[in-house]
Amino acid sequence: MMMKECTITKSDQRTHGSRRNNRRLRTRLIAYMASVLLAASMLPAHGDREAAAAEGCRTDNHGIRLTADTSGESPHFTSIQFLNASTGRAAGNGFMLGTSDGGCHWQSIYSGKLDFAQMDFVTNSLGYVLARATPEGPATLLRTANGGASYKPVPNGGNRFARIDFRSALEGFGYAVNDSSAYYTANAGVKWSKLPTPPNTRGTQFFSPKEGWAVALVPGGYQVKRTTDGGRTWTTRLQASSAAGVGGAVYGADSRDVWALLYGGSGMSQTSYSLFHTKDGGASWKQVVSNATAGGGPAPGPAMKAGKLPGPPGRPSDMATPDLRSAYLLTGSGAMDTLSLGRTLNGGKSWRNGSAPTGFEGALSFPAAKSGWLAVTSLTGSAVYATRDGGATWSKTFAIPSD
Repeated sequence: MMMKECTITKSDQRTHGSRRNNRRLRTRLIAYMASVLLAASMLPAHGDREAAAAEGCRTDNHGIRLTADTSGESPHFTSIQFLNASTGRAAGNGFMLGTSDGGCHWQSIYSGKLDFAQMDFVTNSLGYVLARATPEGPATLLRTANGGASYKPVPNGGNRFARIDFRSALEGFGYAVNDSSAYYTANAGVKWSKLPTPPNTRGTQFFSPKEGWAVALVPGGYQVKRTTDGGRTWTTRLQASSAAGVGGAVYGADSRDVWALLYGGSGMSQTSYSLFHTKDGGASWKQVVSNATAGGGPAPGPAMKAGKLPGPPGRPSDMATPDLRSAYLLTGSGAMDTLSLGRTLNGGKSWRNGSAPTGFEGALSFPAAKSGWLAVTSLTGSAVYATRDGGATWSKTFAIPSD
């Protein structure tokens, strides 16, 4: 049987090659479209993604079990610090927590004997803390290079600090009890230099080794003084009368733009106080708050008609000044288990008082004008709250169950 000869021309070769290429292209295209459709089917719609993200933010203890410290005291928050809108820490008696998504999720960083009085991180990994190893012991200055997991002592030159303020990994300030004296280091605590302060100082804040402010007690009230030469000379920039001067504090985002908080008397769980603001290094001042009370008496400064410049009720607890236009003042009343928050978003031109989550102690951290966090301790537990609208509303991000 003879087979018929078959011949393929060049034209036929081109046709067959084109068909093979087309089949390959169709196969690849079908596979690609199938993968796209499969990926799309696995993603929720935009609204569903937002709902899923919201549902993923916990408001409980995030599965972190916190126990009573060595003295038997229930766990509670004592310090909070956010470096930006996402990264922050909250610490208390025997623990430190961290978040990298604005408080949506928290993780345990440290668990042990340290009772954290203050945190001052300059980067996400490098920070300084004041902490007690025993409930009744003095606060010790410690340094961490791994985000807070472990610590090493920092030399303090024999000084006991009640507050610290590090401006960089190397430069920082330490303040004694009642802010009566200030110290400066340029080498991460290897050496400390005492910065001269006025007699009877009861409030100090340095912004650089040269620029600083002090609140001094004088007969009849207060003097708020400024130095531009590292404390060698001080100039009185504000005088305020007070029948019961006990101390004050200076806050600010810049050495020329500061807030002076002055305390009056206290009584019946009430404290009188005043808040002054300057934008020009003390050449001129505006009294923003004059909060006289029945128990504490007149507020420091010029006599004001009752209710003319009201501040949030209670004793001032903490203040935050994230920039030159915004400032927040937290007050509390232990007897009433009530916190209140006052604020300005326009450099003190107007002031608004509002409520805060229930509690008798609180600590603020505002890394931006309207984004802030509040650590609260109340009679029913301790928790961390977040705000995205300048304190108008608060949402819980972590809660320590009450015993």
